[in-house]
Amino acid sequence: MTKESTKQELNKQTERLEDKPSDEEEIGLEPNSSNFDELPNIDKLIEKRDPEIYKTPIKLTFNAYKRIISYALRYASEAISEKNWREAYGILIGSVENNEKVIIKDAIPMVVGERAGVKYENKQYVDMAQIDESVYERSIRDKKNDFIIGWWHTHPGFEFRFSDIDTQTQLGYQLPNPYAIALIFNHCKLNSNNFYLGLAALRLLNPERGLFSSYDYINLEVEINQEKMINKVQKVIKDNFKNLPKILKEIEYVDDILRKRALAQLQRNYGLILVPKRDIIITDKEEDAEEDDRYLYEWDPEFFKKSFRIPKFREKIEEEIKRDEKILQELLELNELKKYEQKKDKFKKKIQVMLSKPNDWFNQLSSEFTKRIEIIYPYYDYLDTSERKILEHFESRSIEYNKILDSLNTRAQFNLSLE
Repeated sequence: MTKESTKQELNKQTERLEDKPSDEEEIGLEPNSSNFDELPNIDKLIEKRDPEIYKTPIKLTFNAYKRIISYALRYASEAISEKNWREAYGILIGSVENNEKVIIKDAIPMVVGERAGVKYENKQYVDMAQIDESVYERSIRDKKNDFIIGWWHTHPGFEFRFSDIDTQTQLGYQLPNPYAIALIFNHCKLNSNNFYLGLAALRLLNPERGLFSSYDYINLEVEINQEKMINKVQKVIKDNFKNLPKILKEIEYVDDILRKRALAQLQRNYGLILVPKRDIIITDKEEDAEEDDRYLYEWDPEFFKKSFRIPKFREKIEEEIKRDEKILQELLELNELKKYEQKKDKFKKKIQVMLSKPNDWFNQLSSEFTKRIEIIYPYYDYLDTSERKILEHFESRSIEYNKILDSLNTRAQFNLSLE
């Protein structure tokens, strides 16, 4: 199969669309603030760098490309009506090699927006911070220099260019890192002779000028030749789109059934995780907190302790264990070993009965989650922040519950010793 015919098989939507961006259809990440407003003397405020830095070429790995195209085609492709096309956004992970080339090693999907434009929510900012920390820790561990090297987004049916909002977003990446890159993907350009694989790499040429900065296309190399890249990604896309409906159903099951119903019911009936105090009112005025116990000053060092309480079920068990431990400790100190063993056996059975239902319920819940994760995991790389956070939230809450449950199970063995 020739390179051209392979492209056509991957991208049956080869009918060219007229690129028609308008003022109302600016593509890019909606700004969270106006930090990048042009300043009169910005040349004096921002250090100018060697303009050659901004021309540093890019090398794209297959791993990064497959994640970009797999997520992008979920929301804009020939199988979707043009009026329903939506823009996607993600971040790029990579390194700068010898100040001569930027290697894009990974591309993480983050969020999908509307026809033109994407807006971050708090969970995306949190996710990005967590990714940044994870990449840093992994780089230290593996002795690599990987970091967030830029961002990618889609322009379904539009030109490869920066809108004002795109420029603002790129400034956020490029001002602190002159090598930062932006990739734009347009599925309508997969057969373009001028752009590899429907992609363009862009960088601002004079970011010290803020929103007045110009931009240019940067030389984009690929890890393997274009034909092999297309052939390999074609298989990935076919498999992803075949299994995607099932994957999304499994994620929905985790969210609706396991998290919102089963885990929530387990916590309601056999609560172990700390819960917020309902009568607490958070305030940023210290004087309010001093005058009324209902108010909690948000900068109080005891904020967490004061704003959460131990659930009644856990409180009851901990009180029982503490009381039983005291009795057993006294028997040990009196060397009444026979009585100690009798009491110990009695106390163990009592606490084990109290913990039997939460243990059984949690084990069933964990088993159900494991089944779902085994199905989802092979496609985890192609999920966005919202989808990943559903799984991460359930997992973190489960781990928190299980940690407390394990501690209580261990304490219920009453393996005491003379102090």
